[in-house]
Amino acid sequence: MKVLLLTVGSQGDVLPFVALADRLRREGHQPLLAAPRLFQSLADSHQVPFAPLDLDMLRVSDTLAGAHGLRKFLRFARVLGSLAPEALESVVRAAEGDFDVVVHHPVLPLGHHLADWAGARSVAAVPTPVLQPTREFTSPVWGVRSPFPRASYAATRRLMLRPWGRELDHWRHQTLGLRRRRGWRDPLVRPDGEPATVLHALSPQVLPRPSDWPESAHLTGYWRLPELPFTPGRRLREFLAAGDPPVYVGFGSLPLGDPQRTARIVVEAAEQVDGRVLVAGGYRGMRGVTNSDRVHVIRHVPHDWLFPRCAAVVHHGGAGTTGTAAAAGVPQILCPIGFDQPFWARRMRRLGVAPPSPRLRDLSVRGLAPALDLALHDLELIYRAERLGRRMRAEDGTGEALRLLGVRTGPVQDALPGMPGSGFPEHPESPETMVKL
Repeated sequence: MKVLLLTVGSQGDVLPFVALADRLRREGHQPLLAAPRLFQSLADSHQVPFAPLDLDMLRVSDTLAGAHGLRKFLRFARVLGSLAPEALESVVRAAEGDFDVVVHHPVLPLGHHLADWAGARSVAAVPTPVLQPTREFTSPVWGVRSPFPRASYAATRRLMLRPWGRELDHWRHQTLGLRRRRGWRDPLVRPDGEPATVLHALSPQVLPRPSDWPESAHLTGYWRLPELPFTPGRRLREFLAAGDPPVYVGFGSLPLGDPQRTARIVVEAAEQVDGRVLVAGGYRGMRGVTNSDRVHVIRHVPHDWLFPRCAAVVHHGGAGTTGTAAAAGVPQILCPIGFDQPFWARRMRRLGVAPPSPRLRDLSVRGLAPALDLALHDLELIYRAERLGRRMRAEDGTGEALRLLGVRTGPVQDALPGMPGSGFPEHPESPETMVKL
């Protein structure tokens, strides 16, 4: 089967598509991943055929600095829409082939049009349930809860499509030669007017399936890549071996307002609870940190490898980081910035694997230190995190996605995270963590 996978966004948006393409390849099918050029090396490292899209995601990220909540989402939709001319041309170049299925991230509202053009099946795939309406929670991109949850999904779709406007209409009619049809602007509507298949690359252990979703909407489990061989540098190996498991602290790819201040808060809070800390540095990370016996700065260490070796994970609450930390079976401290991140912070707290914690813009030693203390020493919280991780590692998200796509599967060449032989070490059930909940 030939499958075009089309996605855009941060690494948390792209990595699940790489994982699905990798599984398709190892099952003997023919995937092609179309994503921003920034992610070429990620695809190449897993031997995934790649078609670059002319979308400058660093420019998108830079424009979001200082924005929060609804303002951040509106700014994101506007700046992504401003890239429409480049995106429309490069997407057509990527899709110049014969495909049976187009699996697409609806934040780039082009995939279902390409499927119409190719006569292929269109499948929406999202790491966060932002488009499929439900009464059970507000669309996560809003960052707040609404008294009218279902209405938030229609508003989300309208706001995502508005910046593309006439340019998208012209592209569909003039470039692709397609006529209007019922629901032609809606990525959740098939050409025959019936609901399109929507795959949510999420674990039902993390988010139970809403009872009012249609049969076309699915939770598959997270889409994980097989762990590649990774050898940490000497200094990281020595730091990990020198004491208790450290706390990882990193806030994703969005720019921090004051990287030095954020780093200072993290180090001081860790000192108050007698904890060791790994600080994510680099272009988008924290700055001004000096390595010591209690602090170590890292760059580009795979989360699948690192998180199981940590005592807790402090992060921004992105869907991908949240899922990886949950599967690792460690407590989390979520300090959201915007988009869907407050939604995941609430989910982790409700699951009992994360203590209360401040938003990133309100981060302080006074707010972070108590959360760190609970994450490191609350045995019930630690046990719940371990139990959630074990259940998630038993899932096969890409395998379930392939089944729903109607793709033939068989034995695969590499073990997947969460399956026997994966890189996730198991957490032994010690008497200290066997707490009755």
